[in-house]
Order: sequence, then C-alpha cells, then structure tokens
Amino acid sequence: MTEPLSYMVTVTDDGSWLHAPGSDFLFAFISKEWDSETQKQMTEAFKKALQLPTIIKAAVKKTAGQDVVNGLYLLDQPAMTEAMNSIDGMGMTGADQKHDQGSGTAVSITQEFFGAVLAGLSGDVAPMLQYLTQEMGNLQAQIKESTVTSSFGTVMGLISLMPELNVPVTTFEYVYSSSTTAEWIVQVNCGSVQHYSYDYSYTVVDYSYNPASRTRLAPSKVG
Repeated sequence: MTEPLSYMVTVTDDGSWLHAPGSDFLFAFISKEWDSETQKQMTEAFKKALQLPTIIKAAVKKTAGQDVVNGLYLLDQPAMTEAMNSIDGMGMTGADQKHDQGSGTAVSITQEFFGAVLAGLSGDVAPMLQYLTQEMGNLQAQIKESTVTSSFGTVMGLISLMPELNVPVTTFEYVYSSSTTAEWIVQVNCGSVQHYSYDYSYTVVDYSYNPASRTRLAPSKVG
C-alpha cells in the first residue's frame, strides 16, 4: 500500500494554502467561504495531485534524458510539452508571454512573481513568503550549479475550483525563461534587503490534467 505524501498548510485570514514541501511547487487555496463538502473535495484533489511532480520528473527523464534537481528544468517549450504529453491525461492548452520590470528586494520580487503565477487561486501569497523565498533560493543555487545554455524553468501545479460547477480542476504551468534571465537571477542575494532592478520576460505554458482523458494536444508556438 502506498504511503500518503506529506504536505504543508499555511493559514491566512481568508482560508488556507495547501502546498507540497520542498521544490515540488503544487498549490491549492481552500477558502473559508466554501462549504465543508467543497473544502473536502478540494483537499482530496490536492492530495491526489501530490504524486504528479514525481511523475513529471520521470517523464522528463524518459523523453529528454534530464534529471530535475531542486525544481530546475532545463527544457524549452517543445521538449517540456513532449514530456508532459507523454503522461496519461496531460495535455497542453496554451502559452502566454509575460514581462516584469521594476525594482525591489528579493522577497518583494518573489512575492510579485508568485502573486502573478498563482493569481487564479485567489489567495494572498504573503503568508507563504518564507517558504517561497527559501525554495526560490534553492532554485537559484541549483541554477548556479547548472549550465543554462538556452532555456530554464520550473513547474507549478495548481488545484483550483471550476466556477459554477464547483468541481476541482488540476492544471500545471511550465514557467520558463532564457539564459539571460538566469544570469540576472544568480546575482540576487535572497537573504538581503538590497534593492535590485529587474526587467525580464518569461513564458507560461499551460497544461490540463484529467486522468480519465488520453487526449493529446499539439504544441503551439508563442511569439
């Protein structure tokens, strides 16, 4: 019998964040406004999804021959989509280019980034900042140890509630950028209150996960 995987709970004024420990970025926000049955369904969907980061890493190893360490993926969009589409029930649904610029501390930059990536879950990311900053620091350290020649990124898993139908939906985002962005990231001291200027672009590739479906969606081009 498979042992249940552990996860973390961060309580906020409006509800609770459920998130996987370490660099397996998987998130669900459980609102206090939901009824008990909806909260239960969302929690169960999150627990079921905890195994998926391991499955995704295995798919990357099989299709691209790469080991994923501390959440760092060294794949471009087509290679990542090939890996994701090899998983039963996983399919690409779209991709969007993003651009951020401004200045701030490592913590405020992390908060802005995750606030944008997790916006669809409606919860305030501020209570998770200690965890998020620590894991971004680990990702940064891995980038320093690796050779980023082209693209690099990380995977975010999101368990959300479908409007009106009130059923849990599991999606994943591959958030990746260029080696130029990697050069900037490694210069940021995650433990410092120093302000840094930033101006970078990244791409978010969306994948839906439905284990009852074996539909494969063809990769699309961005830009």
